[in-house]
Amino acid sequence: MIEGAIHNPSHPQHFMQVDKMDQKVCVSFGDIRLAETGRALRLLEVGRRIYQPQYYIPREDVPVNLVKTEKSTRCPLKGQASYFSIVDETGEELAAEIGWSYEEPFDFAELISGYIAFDPRRVTITVEAAKARRMAG
Repeated sequence: MIEGAIHNPSHPQHFMQVDKMDQKVCVSFGDIRLAETGRALRLLEVGRRIYQPQYYIPREDVPVNLVKTEKSTRCPLKGQASYFSIVDETGEELAAEIGWSYEEPFDFAELISGYIAFDPRRVTITVEAAKARRMAG
């Protein structure tokens, strides 16, 4: 087991490390600023492979209109993910299923509750600096 990581109780080789970011993280979709925060979490997950780090943003630091979609997936480490689209003030969809959150994560993954991540293949994520502080474990 990796010290300081959150392990899946039924599969300890599946784990994640969550770090609190001290620097500013910005997320943009084209010309639209989706989020800007100094309170992001960086999540690194190891399962069948090592996944790209994901940045989780506090929901209150996401000023755009998000609409929950019908899409849902399940992660054995984090729980049930809900997906969100961005809509403008008239309700027109600007980006379908671009973000997700774990609204009721498993107890051992509770620290990501209230946060949303965005698909890094579809958005631009800018991090001011490269240092992080370990939270879990």
